[in-house]
Amino acid sequence: MTAEEFDALRPRLGRLALDSFEIARAVLVDGMKTTEAANRYGMTRQRVHGIVQRFRAAAQEVPTGWRRVEVWLPPELAQKVEAMAEQARADHAASGQ
Repeated sequence: MTAEEFDALRPRLGRLALDSFEIARAVLVDGMKTTEAANRYGMTRQRVHGIVQRFRAAAQEVPTGWRRVEVWLPPELAQKVEAMAEQARADHAASGQ
């Protein structure tokens, strides 16, 4: 992610602590490893991962409160779940939120 792309995400993220921006920038823009960022900022690797995931979700324009779900399904069920996801995105876009 470029510095410009990262800076463009700020309005989509609401109110975050300044160190969250610094940590996400270090990982996403500067290429710092999650473990290294955790050590530098005195956090767990899992916490740094969560911060980075929030920024990635904003980059993909995922609505606030939505959850990522990954599961293995038979093809026919996978198609149904994908269709549900598409419908949810369309409904969300139509609502103007």
